[in-house]
Amino acid sequence: MPRTTKALKKNVEALTSTKKSRKQSTTSSKKRTQTTKGKTTTTKTTGRGTTSSQKTSTTRKAKAGTSTKITIIQCRKKDMFPMMNMYKYPYRFEPMPEIADRLNLAWFDEHYGEERMKDHIRKHKLKSHQYKAYVNYWWLQEQKSK
Repeated sequence: MPRTTKALKKNVEALTSTKKSRKQSTTSSKKRTQTTKGKTTTTKTTGRGTTSSQKTSTTRKAKAGTSTKITIIQCRKKDMFPMMNMYKYPYRFEPMPEIADRLNLAWFDEHYGEERMKDHIRKHKLKSHQYKAYVNYWWLQEQKSK
């Protein structure tokens, strides 16, 4: 449906003018007021009367519990770290079942192993519920005593 130039000029004027449209001001106007934390009240004023409605919204994120903070747990189980002989691998990365098809169980060595494990997690953009990262408690105690 082709528009006429007169209608287009009216639309442009309405968009660029700073005055309120008479039609809009007489029919309805909306005001938003913040009442309490998480609740918003909308008041609609029409030519006949005033109507108010409430919306409830929470400030919590939709995906709570999907943190990107990298946490490394100290583990005392020696059988989780089988390679602790001449070459030590005290850092263990364990993918959870949801990503086990993409990533394997991995151990990282004592030389910059923590940084390498963190880089590995960042590279794959993993959330904290998608993996478990461990460090050998006994190796840590040995390092503190040196």
